Amino acid sequence: MKKLSTTLFGLGLAFCLNNISAQAPTGNWCKTDEQTQLLEQLDPSIIQQREDFETYIQNFKQTYDPVAKKAAIIIPIVFHVITWNGNGNATKAEIENAVNVINQDFKRTNLDASNTRAIFAPYAASLDIEFRLARKDPNGNCTEGIVRVEDSRTMLADDAVKAASRWDPKKYFNVWIVDFIDGSAPPSYIAGYAQFPTSGINNTYGVIIDNSFLSGRTLTHEIGHCLNLYHTFQSGCGSVCSSTGDMCCDTPPVSTSSGTCDLTENTCSNDANGADPYGTNVLDQIENYMSYNSCQNMFSLDQKTRMMATLNSTSTTTGLAQLWAPSNLAFTGTADPYETNPICIPWGADFTYNKTKVCEGESVTFSDLNTYNATPTLWDWTFVGGTPNTSNVANPVITYNSAGSYGATYSPGTTAGYFTPAVSKSNIITVSTITAQYMLPFVEGMENTTTYNNDWEVVTQSGNGWQNVNTAAYTGTRSVKVNNLTNSLNDVTELISTSFDLSSMQNPFITWKCAYAKKTTGGNDILTLYSSIDCGASWQILTIKSASSMSSATATNTAFTPSGTAQWKDNLFTFNSTLASKTNVRFKFHFKSNGGNNIYLDDINIDGTVGLEENKVVNNLNIFPNPMNESAVLSFGLSQEVKNLSITMRDVLGKEVTKIINGQYFSAGRYTLSIDKEKKLQSGLYFIEFNADNKVTVEKLIIR
Repeated sequence: MKKLSTTLFGLGLAFCLNNISAQAPTGNWCKTDEQTQLLEQLDPSIIQQREDFETYIQNFKQTYDPVAKKAAIIIPIVFHVITWNGNGNATKAEIENAVNVINQDFKRTNLDASNTRAIFAPYAASLDIEFRLARKDPNGNCTEGIVRVEDSRTMLADDAVKAASRWDPKKYFNVWIVDFIDGSAPPSYIAGYAQFPTSGINNTYGVIIDNSFLSGRTLTHEIGHCLNLYHTFQSGCGSVCSSTGDMCCDTPPVSTSSGTCDLTENTCSNDANGADPYGTNVLDQIENYMSYNSCQNMFSLDQKTRMMATLNSTSTTTGLAQLWAPSNLAFTGTADPYETNPICIPWGADFTYNKTKVCEGESVTFSDLNTYNATPTLWDWTFVGGTPNTSNVANPVITYNSAGSYGATYSPGTTAGYFTPAVSKSNIITVSTITAQYMLPFVEGMENTTTYNNDWEVVTQSGNGWQNVNTAAYTGTRSVKVNNLTNSLNDVTELISTSFDLSSMQNPFITWKCAYAKKTTGGNDILTLYSSIDCGASWQILTIKSASSMSSATATNTAFTPSGTAQWKDNLFTFNSTLASKTNVRFKFHFKSNGGNNIYLDDINIDGTVGLEENKVVNNLNIFPNPMNESAVLSFGLSQEVKNLSITMRDVLGKEVTKIINGQYFSAGRYTLSIDKEKKLQSGLYFIEFNADNKVTVEKLIIR
């Protein structure tokens, strides 16, 4: 590990990486250098503040006896559990266990205290300190000493996450439990970090800890930093023990931390310098809580003196005496007699659910999200459209039998009462019919905004999303567009379809027109086509289109708009046999921005080939020209006589527009008919349906 210079002793933040394995670590385990430099840049007065505090500690040592019995110090502690979508959570039992561990470690009642080697045992300290979970919040309300909030910053946590929840640091010792700390580099992780009192008892003072490390010694180690302890390997071997290294003479100097429990390890040979109590070169004190390994079991007497000096300081900037003052213990509900198991009324509530989209007859599991000030023992749920429609269990499983969009209401409680008013969320569960909305063929030309809005859903995670626009089109006047030129990296938007029965045709496929231009440099946007067979609850990738494969026009750094059909590209994807057999399938166009230009989609067609039985009578079917402007010629052949032939023109919704032939007899042969736009046909897509004695063939016609 890189050594730290003595000028870094008063670091404001110590980031500590905990690697539980017995193997030697690689890279830095602490961000002390960077954080100290940052703090000194932001507030140079920290340097003088640190030096002044060290002078105070030296004076405190002159009169303090670390062996003498002292009155117990009670420290109110509060845990802020910062979660996001369930990540980063810690249970009440886990937090209470963590408090028990630190109390045992500080009082030296830990079960592994006997593992301290004989040479160090006389200098192992017991501190008359007890951490107690707060029983009154800053407003005087009942609390378990645990606050639960949702904040996405827990996923890559730094000091900014502390703003999500914090109590006055001069009245409560704050611990923030998070999902993942910024700077972790698997397989090693930053387990926690602490702020030294020399940077001020302010809104960021306290400990951040990864929830995965709550059960170990990480919290003991980090609280040591908060009480002004440095690593045993601080600044390497140093010189005079009382003013260099960790400034504790009964913790032998350590060159670097190997992270192991090697009992023969001895990295420095100048141990006897200064007021060293050993008088000779000794082994490294790997047992110390301020080292890095899995065999920690002690604080030293000199470390105790430093911590007690900090706790007794009355400085309004760096002191902690006010934290354990009798008046503050009364304010925080931690004075004797202490309530070990308070029953509080929850003052907040939230809930989550494992699905947002289901098919008729499927179930959703609801869960309490633990966002309140008490552990519930009672639950009051109401579910619109669900079966059952009420529940009093913690994690109810609710079945939805009818299509629609439904909400839920929830209130947690204890024997002391329920949280009111109950939390309600509307339209959180979308239930779709088992029967598909459309049979094949299907064409979406984006022209009818009413049907477009009914058949397609846009879900935009960030940035500009899919929009139905009239600024460009392959056919007609409309298409869908992502104004991607102004999007940021990794912005995502999705265009999600209604449901289709793919089994109605053989070899079904999907086609679409795409217009897209790259920028002249950089940019690798991605369009991914997904399918879902469970009403959108889960999705499978069908095909991925890179920026290069989508590109249909010359790269440009100005906003791209296709100038004609030549700047559109055809796309085709044929479904595999498994998907082709499904009767309820949805599709999703997922666009991820990566610094490119605008993208347009038009004429999304889902089609297939008709079966042999359907093709047996009507053959050689042709429409020319197609697309048509004013008129077109429809030609077809009949392989045998047809007693009842109907030819019907339908719109994209299947509604009859006009009847070209209505139930007439035709002998076998070749026929030609004319289709005229003069029949008040609007521009768009139509289907020409041939029904020959109940055998159906369909052909598409586009009218400009």
